[in-house]
Amino acid sequence: MKHRKPGGYSEPSPATYIVQASGLTSREVYQYADGRQESVLRGVYLEIRRGECWGVIGNEAFELELLTQIIGNVRPYGSGRCVLVERGMMRKKRRILPHVFYISGGDTVPGNLNTLEYLMYVTAHFDTPGCERQVAILEMLLQTELYHLTLVPIKYLSAAEKAVVCLLAAGLSRALLVIFSVPELSFDPKLSKGIRHIANRIAGRGGALLIASRDCDMAQTACDHAAFLINGKLTQRGTMDELLTYLDRRAYILENETPEALAGALGRVRPDWILRVFEREVHVYSQNTEKVAETEMLDALLAAGQTVDALQTSKRTLKNAYREVLAGHAL
Repeated sequence: MKHRKPGGYSEPSPATYIVQASGLTSREVYQYADGRQESVLRGVYLEIRRGECWGVIGNEAFELELLTQIIGNVRPYGSGRCVLVERGMMRKKRRILPHVFYISGGDTVPGNLNTLEYLMYVTAHFDTPGCERQVAILEMLLQTELYHLTLVPIKYLSAAEKAVVCLLAAGLSRALLVIFSVPELSFDPKLSKGIRHIANRIAGRGGALLIASRDCDMAQTACDHAAFLINGKLTQRGTMDELLTYLDRRAYILENETPEALAGALGRVRPDWILRVFEREVHVYSQNTEKVAETEMLDALLAAGQTVDALQTSKRTLKNAYREVLAGHAL
């Protein structure tokens, strides 16, 4: 059971699952010209355990926001079931629950404070002397490699940096579920790495982080699990390693003046490969989860009697995996 603490926070619950959503359908609908209606979100299934960081990737910002608002209890849902910390939610309740920290951008952060002052302000209710809190905050800023934000007035920060400042506040809280809904923002590698550190901090206290974003690079850096929100449904969910291994099977990018001829010659030598032509490039895909060895690639070019202007090894990325799913090529 949960034991309430001053300030609306709670001690960690022994529950294994932080989020359990099954058959979740939104009340919001798309209205089509022919009079047909379709729920924006349909049959959503998602389970988030303690210590996990999930990234939900999609193209539609509205759908991403709506999903996080339903899970965060900001909006009611139409049908299905959503359970937070193994306790049910009333469908028509519209309030942030005590064990949820919901972030939607960084517009609510006061611009006249710097990051350190803001974090001191939001932790003022803690039963800890101010000097000790300040030391703990500075240590966290060092550990997350976000120390460059410490003394900068928030009004001078970018929108992405302001959102990360809010996430730092969530990292200092005792909330079991932190929702980071930022589909309109992009994050540079340094901020993405900082988000990863904050996610580790949240996981270390037995909580979970849910990120809704269109930034695949950030999600790959920060998250250990991911799911794709496509046409109102969550698809292809799993660990980051699983998604990259099974969905992104592109092994090489070959550049040539006559890519169609190159692809045709290679296809006759290696019919077990998938070859796709993009402008001056031929993309080589494996039909299984094993990467194509460089010696295999060179031997195939030699056997086909072909040369290339450039040969680039393709690293597995969440962006490529997502593109494969969108294109319907995922195996």
